[in-house]
This record gives sequence, structure tokens and C-alpha cells, in this order.
Amino acid sequence: MTPLPPHEIMDLSLLQRGAEGTGVLGHSTPVSVEIRARRRVRVTSVQFTLVHALELAQTRANQFGGTYHAAERHSRDVGSTQVSTGITLREGESCFEVGQLMIPTDAIPTLHGKLALSGWSVRVRVSSDGNADVVRAQPLIVQSDGTTTGIASGVESGIDPTEGRHAASGLHLSEVSTDVVHPGAEVSGVVTVDDSRARTVAVSIVMREEVTPGTGQHPQDAHHPGSTLVEETVIDQVRLPAHAAKGPGAPFTLTVGSVPAPTVAAPALRVRWVLRAALEVPFRHDPEVTAPLTASTRIRSRA
Repeated sequence: MTPLPPHEIMDLSLLQRGAEGTGVLGHSTPVSVEIRARRRVRVTSVQFTLVHALELAQTRANQFGGTYHAAERHSRDVGSTQVSTGITLREGESCFEVGQLMIPTDAIPTLHGKLALSGWSVRVRVSSDGNADVVRAQPLIVQSDGTTTGIASGVESGIDPTEGRHAASGLHLSEVSTDVVHPGAEVSGVVTVDDSRARTVAVSIVMREEVTPGTGQHPQDAHHPGSTLVEETVIDQVRLPAHAAKGPGAPFTLTVGSVPAPTVAAPALRVRWVLRAALEVPFRHDPEVTAPLTASTRIRSRA
């Protein structure tokens, strides 16, 4: 007997239970599938697999000695669970099978950066007697764990401003409200300017991506040496006249509307967040100071 095509055997509806198709690093996520028979079929097993895909920009050399950026993508199965069924379904009958998938703590969560894309999905494979396997997949949003805590009443209480790329001795951040941000969070504080030559001061929340060359799935000798790729995304910014920030300083409030990429530290990719104050000074590089932030895509429950 010739096996019927999979779509004529059964229909699958892969369902994400819990928080609307969202998982969290270090936690298990429940998954289920509805199997509806279009012909009489004996279902033997159901396999759920967690899949991670990572796309990183890499530097390539062309034949003329120049360089260009190209995306390098790879995908891998992170974990799976299999359920033995042995259920016989008649035409029009259906059944549900459920499973649990563990998301590793040290994995890269879902992110949408300028240099990196990290995506997750759940794949289900249903096997039956005498027929080809039926496979379906559905995206899964994986959030960072959101367990990092720390509310600072000021710079002295936990946020350590550091020199930026061009150190600013006459620029200060103080009374910063928090060093942990998530979607919808607000960051407030006071900026003080001592430099009389400054025209304006810009305070911003910045996401910085760094991709190390040659760290994709297929490293090639054509990678340009020493060319770590860096991109910055300004999440929110406020500009103030420098004279308004003299003396006791000027208060500011910034809002994190979205978190395209949470804080990540991996061999191939680093995502850092900072609170940055930069002066606009004529005929000089803009001096700046920064304070580190930790970003999470998960909003922790206060219950």
C-alpha cells in the first residue's frame, strides 16, 4: 500500500501554552499539539524540539582588497522531548499531546539588533504507522531571565560612571534612579556640567552591539583581521542647554519604550547598555561619561 501524503493523513495545530508563546531563559516552557486525523491513522510518537537560529554580521574581504559585511546564519536543535502514543484515530477524530522543553540559562534570548538576530521556534514531528512524518513549527519568544536586581539612589549607591571614549572631567551623572531596565522602564537622574565651553549636553540610553569576527558556524580565512563590528542604537535621548546643567545640575527622565536586544555576553556577541551624557564642545571630540545598565526583556512580577 502506497503511503498517503502527510497532509492527507492528519492536520497539526502546534499550540504554545502559558504566556502566549513566550519562554524564559532557565525555565521550561509547556507545548502541545492537536492532531486531527483526515484518514484512519495510528499515531506512534510525537517529538517536540526547541530550535535556535542565530544570524550575525561578519566582515568579508572582496577580490579588490576591500571589505563588506555579510550575514552568517546557523541553526541548531537545543533540546527535545518525545512522547510515545500508540493512539488510533478515525477520520475526523483528534487528540492532544503535551510536552515540556527546557530553555538553557546561558542561551542567547530573542533579539533584533543591527548586527545580530536571534530567533527561537518549537518544532513538532508526529510519526504514524506506514506514513511519512508530519512536521510543523511555530516561533517562540525567549526572554532574558530578568533576575538581575539593583535600584540605585545615586551614582555612589551602585551605578559607577566610567569615562567614555573621550573622557569628560567637567561632566557628572548623579541620582540615577536605576541600573536595570526593561520595556516601559524610566531612568531619571541629574546631569551637571562644569565646562564653560559646552553648548549642549545630550543624555541618552544607548544599546551597543559588538560582534567578534570569525565566530559564526563557518569561520573563513577571508575575515578581515581585527575588525570587531560595533553598532549603537539610541533608545531615548534628551538634549539640554549646557548652561541649564550648571550649578546644582539639571534633572532628566528617559523612557525605555522597547528592548530590541537585552544585555548579552557570549563568545560571538556582546550587547551592552549604558546611560551616556555627552557634551557638544566646539572643535573637539564630544567628551562623555557613561554609567552601565543591565537590560532585560522580561518584566518581573511584583506579586
